[in-house]
Amino acid sequence: MTDDQAANNRFGEIAVEMNFVEQEKIDKALVVQKRIFQKAGVSMPIGQILVEMGTITADVCKEILEMQREIENKLAAATGGNTPKKKPSGQVTAKGDNELDIRVSRDKLTVTATIEGKVPATEFDVNDVKVMLHSESILYGIVEDKQIEAFLKGESEVEEGLVIAKGTAPVPDTPPELKYHFDTDPLKVGTLTEDGLMDWKERGSLPQVKEGDLLAEKIPGPPGKEGMDVYGKKIPIPKARDKRFKCGKGARKSEDGMQVYATQTGFAKLSFNGEISVMPTLHIEGDISLETGHVTFDGHIEVTGTVEKGYRVKGGSLRANEIRDAQVDIDGDITATKGILGATIRCGGNLKAGHINNADIVLAGDIAVEKEVIESKIEANGRFLINDGIIIGSTISAKMGISAMDIGTEASKSSELIVGIDQQMEREAESIAAEIQSIKKERESLPKRLEKLKEQSDHVNTRLGEVAQEQDKCMVQHRQLQKEVDTDSLNQGDVAAEKLQQRILELQAKQEAYDEEVAGLMEQDDAISQEIEATEARIVESKERTEELNTRLDAIAEARKTDQGIAAVKIGGNVFSGTKLTGPHSVLVLQENLKRLSIVETDKPDHEGAKRWRFELAPFR
Repeated sequence: MTDDQAANNRFGEIAVEMNFVEQEKIDKALVVQKRIFQKAGVSMPIGQILVEMGTITADVCKEILEMQREIENKLAAATGGNTPKKKPSGQVTAKGDNELDIRVSRDKLTVTATIEGKVPATEFDVNDVKVMLHSESILYGIVEDKQIEAFLKGESEVEEGLVIAKGTAPVPDTPPELKYHFDTDPLKVGTLTEDGLMDWKERGSLPQVKEGDLLAEKIPGPPGKEGMDVYGKKIPIPKARDKRFKCGKGARKSEDGMQVYATQTGFAKLSFNGEISVMPTLHIEGDISLETGHVTFDGHIEVTGTVEKGYRVKGGSLRANEIRDAQVDIDGDITATKGILGATIRCGGNLKAGHINNADIVLAGDIAVEKEVIESKIEANGRFLINDGIIIGSTISAKMGISAMDIGTEASKSSELIVGIDQQMEREAESIAAEIQSIKKERESLPKRLEKLKEQSDHVNTRLGEVAQEQDKCMVQHRQLQKEVDTDSLNQGDVAAEKLQQRILELQAKQEAYDEEVAGLMEQDDAISQEIEATEARIVESKERTEELNTRLDAIAEARKTDQGIAAVKIGGNVFSGTKLTGPHSVLVLQENLKRLSIVETDKPDHEGAKRWRFELAPFR
């Protein structure tokens, strides 16, 4: 590297470090400098180029140069006039057989000094170290002189170097607390008694609110504190992830977003995705059948009879006597007092039923069944409870565990019990990952597409410029010829006159052709510009969508750590051989009939001292 190149690099480092200019501008100025040298053989200083580009002012350039000279003078004084080679992450000064190396961490919060060679390093003193630090503009958090002196003498107990300067990390804001002024889980599936049974009568009531009632409020947490890096620059307070209210129908946020109020009378509800709403109630006397048709109601649906076969119900929550072969899509809780037969159900809350037979159910909360579950597929993100009933020939998935009286019979098909796994979240994660890959594939092609479009645009505009020049020539020629005609210097019928008229007609035709070509080129350029704009917008959209999806994946990953399931099955009565249990880490197929036991997935050492994931059987408690 030449002296000029070293000086340019030093100038650029100082300019970027002091936040006078971005690295991209420095890189661009270096390219310009290279082109000037190639064309004119002149090595123009990078500072002058930045001034000419309007990136910095002359005063700023002067300030950087003065700072550069000051640092170079200090380095020269510390090294006897020999400027040391700088490593990518720090500075090295050599004296005798020893080297003193300082390195700055990536986050600019710590500076570590190491000695390569003999210890004690008597060639160096405290002033040498401080010169090195100051030459790197390290000003903040430097340790006391006695610590540096002890380090150089080998008296400090450090294995990987001395942390010679330490910044102050910023403290993030404390996330706000969301406080709700209504019961957020009113329609409970029941209450577990001390003996592990379910009190079905204790099912809760709907929280009624009036228009204007305060539903929730956000209470801010303590603010954070700015940090300071070793260069003496402030580190801004990291933004805490803000908790924002989501409002559905019947609820509104205050102007500052700190409170939520009811906009209608009804019952307040908090969905599993955190949305607050106030829903009215639809009362249906009798059945949902031919008389009512399909029912869609953005509120609570109260049915005194049955949801009959073939009908669809969509709403906020549902309470009915029975559900038969219907399609039910409910955002909140579902209660089917007698039971569910042959239905397909999506439930965003908890579900309670007398019995379930040949049904396909996916729900976000707990499910409690009074009597039996037969040949059904059920997937719950909460608990599955059938403490007084039986599971026969079914596949049951419950993230928070399963509690049943009996599982299977001598003659029935075996059941599969999946516990401790959030299958809905896993499916969502797979879907998000697939979408990210699809967007990534598209994004890889977009820059090439954009480059090609810009090349097309440049080509069109180049041609427009060429045509414009040709048009100007035609106009000049036309004016000259017209001037000859206007002077009447040629006689009518003269051969020269005819040639002149013919030439004028040819120029007019040529001009018209150019005009048509310009119109076509302009139209083509407009189309390309629109496509460029759409492609650039798509690049931004895909980036934002990818960030949004990655944020959701991060939330899922965090949920896996903090909201782990319970891989446990409790059987109060009998469980028959062939029953399959699946947990996050292991699978167990029972080889014999068993009674009253708890089955829990664990990785605790077994009786032989081996630590491995397995299902462990223990007496029911």
